[in-house]
Amino acid sequence: MTVVLGVTTIASFALDWSANHLLNPLWHPHARFHGALLLFMLAGVSAASVWQMWRASKEPEVAIRMAGFVSLSFWTPLFYITSVLPGSTSWAGRPEADPRLTGSMVTPNLLVAATFVLATTVALCLSFPPSAGTRGLQVNSNEC
Repeated sequence: MTVVLGVTTIASFALDWSANHLLNPLWHPHARFHGALLLFMLAGVSAASVWQMWRASKEPEVAIRMAGFVSLSFWTPLFYITSVLPGSTSWAGRPEADPRLTGSMVTPNLLVAATFVLATTVALCLSFPPSAGTRGLQVNSNEC
C-alpha cells in the first residue's frame, strides 16, 4: 500500500500538472485551482495513510484498510463522476479527438485509474494473509 500511495501521488502530480490539465489555458482559473487543491489533498491524505501504516500500532490492519480506502476514494470516482456531474468529461483533449476503442470512448486517465484500483486491490489482498487474525471484516486470499 505504501508503494501504491506513493506512486499514486507522484503520478497524479506528473500527469495533471501539465499543459493538458492544470496548465491548460482553456481551463477556467477556478477549475485549475480546484484541480491543484485535489492534488495537494491527495498528497496529504496519502502521507497520513503511510504514516498510519508504519507507526507502532496495536491495530495495523486498520491503517492498511484506511490506506486502501484513500486510494480507492481517489480513483473510483473517475468511473462515475461524469454520470453525477452533467456536462463533465474524463477527456482533457480536443472534443473531436477523443480516444476510441471499438467505438467507445476510453480515456487514458480511466486506464490509469483502473490500474491503480487493481494495484490497490492486490496490495490489500497481499496485506491480509488467510491466517491473519484480524478483528472486524476479514479479508483473505479466497475472497480476492
